[in-house]
Amino acid sequence: MKKQILFFLLSVLFPLMGHSQVSDAEISLLRKLDSAKNSTSIARHFAPLYFDVTSRAAEFYLHDKESAKKFIQRFETNFAGYFFRSVEAFKSGIEIPEVWKAYFSDTSLSPLQYQLLGINAHINGDIWQALTTEFSLQEIQANKKSYFDFQKGLVKEYRDFYERSVRLSSTTTLLDKVTLGLDKLYGKTMLIRWRKRQMQMAILYFTDHARFENKLYKLHKKMDHINRLILHNL
Repeated sequence: MKKQILFFLLSVLFPLMGHSQVSDAEISLLRKLDSAKNSTSIARHFAPLYFDVTSRAAEFYLHDKESAKKFIQRFETNFAGYFFRSVEAFKSGIEIPEVWKAYFSDTSLSPLQYQLLGINAHINGDIWQALTTEFSLQEIQANKKSYFDFQKGLVKEYRDFYERSVRLSSTTTLLDKVTLGLDKLYGKTMLIRWRKRQMQMAILYFTDHARFENKLYKLHKKMDHINRLILHNL
């Protein structure tokens, strides 16, 4: 019954138009995220946000050119693997990937803390890996536009996330009032900047590995700083 409900929701969200349709890989990914968000694992706190973003991306690229869709579908599948492998590592009690350790280090955090830790881990820690393990330098450079085209979709998702956070967190509400909403603009700017940096790092991975390693070291320090702010100030 649960699978039937999910198929119904997908058919409503992504109706067939011409020959365009959601790929089997995207449907499989959405199923896994739906399962994660309905589980008892602490992964359930990040999974709903991830499900919404993936749904929005699938809809956004539904009628794009075939080459762009294939690139995004391959990226989405490989990218999601980093989250799911971390979930399985936590479940199995084995070593968790470094960028996800803060998320899985405590089982008593608030949903907002988990969501922010997940965003930091997945965007800052996993995108460059997903790009470099799935694609060649030539493929990445040829599809940069497709990668950045979804910025508007992500900004919409961030807006919804921010508004939910203001409703649920007294700290976020206070920040919104004190800064007159400027913290919302800052968050949107950082989201775009983070994704841009990940693309730059993926290219450097192939073209200037010494510089890449230097940037990766600095990035991990920034991620640690962000995690500390989330854990101690929200």
